[in-house]
Amino acid sequence: MPSVVAPTGPLPVYFIGHAGVGLLFSESPQNRIVQDNLRAIGDEIRALSPRPKAILTFSGHFEAGEIHGPGVIEVNVRRGTYIMHDFVNDFHDSAPFVYEYDWPHQDAPELAAEVWQHLTKSGIKAKRVERGVDHGVWVPFKLMFPPEDPLDIPIVQVSTFNGYGLESQIRLGEAVSSLRNEGYLIVGSGMAVHSFPSIAEVRNASSDEERELVRQKVLKESRAFDKHLRAAVTKRDAAERKKALLELESLLEFRRSHPTVEHFTPLLVAAGAAGDAAEVEPLGVDVVEPGMSYLNVRFT
Repeated sequence: MPSVVAPTGPLPVYFIGHAGVGLLFSESPQNRIVQDNLRAIGDEIRALSPRPKAILTFSGHFEAGEIHGPGVIEVNVRRGTYIMHDFVNDFHDSAPFVYEYDWPHQDAPELAAEVWQHLTKSGIKAKRVERGVDHGVWVPFKLMFPPEDPLDIPIVQVSTFNGYGLESQIRLGEAVSSLRNEGYLIVGSGMAVHSFPSIAEVRNASSDEERELVRQKVLKESRAFDKHLRAAVTKRDAAERKKALLELESLLEFRRSHPTVEHFTPLLVAAGAAGDAAEVEPLGVDVVEPGMSYLNVRFT
């Protein structure tokens, strides 16, 4: 992976596979690869020239609230954002130390307000909210920008749309694309494959023999969708990429890989923000597990 990306025009766009909080403490060989991939991306972002004035994040754990109705985006304008220990699993018995994790960072309510205004002027209904930083951002960023070398670029958090309208997520990315020319680095944080039901199938098998058969079946599905997704997202032409990404929804492996879509939608936002790209490059070593894929992509 190149250590420096020096854009001649708009800043690049990234999509990262963020994983759960286990990313920070698991000693498995696969986890160490995911960690190294993210650290390398963090080094690359620090080396960007021109330096971003803010990182605009779209996370699989920040969907607009259903209460607002369809077609509404939320922008976090809180000053002094806190770290949210918003984990899916209950770690109080197995790993209680995760609730002590912190991540030093900067926020910029004035820039968040600027993004909110940009969205409304672009015809997108947007509401200002006050919340913390979800683990879809701070867990990977804690590796990419560790506390001993804090990130000095503020974070601006924008939600994805609530619900299953995938094309609207790409339109959201298209709406913020021009901000790349104004110093905003766009980072989508989700997962190329994210299926807790598939993982549960493996875990709940009645015997070791059955468990291995189920594991191989789920891994085959995950790899198949990951392959289709890579072929779609790496298209450089924006219209071709959009068409290919939306066609993924018709695949059997799509619903198996994304029984809910909130971890897929940040990738769609990133793809929309990228527009016509000179290069779309998967980054780091590929890691696909049964029910999970940790794809990272850079669009330039």
